[in-house]
Amino acid sequence: MAKKIYMAAFAVAGLMAGGLIVTACAGTPPAGGDQVSAQAKVTPKCLDARNIGRKHVVDDHTLLVYDTWGNPYKMDIGGPCKSMTDFSQIGFEFNGTNQICQPHDAMILRSENGERPVKCLINSVEPITREDAKLLDKDN
Repeated sequence: MAKKIYMAAFAVAGLMAGGLIVTACAGTPPAGGDQVSAQAKVTPKCLDARNIGRKHVVDDHTLLVYDTWGNPYKMDIGGPCKSMTDFSQIGFEFNGTNQICQPHDAMILRSENGERPVKCLINSVEPITREDAKLLDKDN
């Protein structure tokens, strides 16, 4: 009989200890919690074509592209797109995927006044901070 009581007491003590650990861990924020929230605000590495928002021409070779969440991407553009303006119709032609992570992932399609679009190379694509984008984007 004493053996059964001892085992029951051990089982109850184990459950209580487990409950204390779960309770203690549940109330503890993850290590580096402030860092996690700061990292969540970083622009994703790749621009998802399904979520392209506003575009802004910075100069004759720089295009800012925002996703629908306001994350900015700076693109260095070559070819006939060097004369584009914010009034240009700008689109993308993708090579296999709908993500723009590297220059060869897509090409820029640019059209003026309904003319046939011309293709332009993307020399580089770089996710940038919103603060850096504000410095480049006069309309923002």
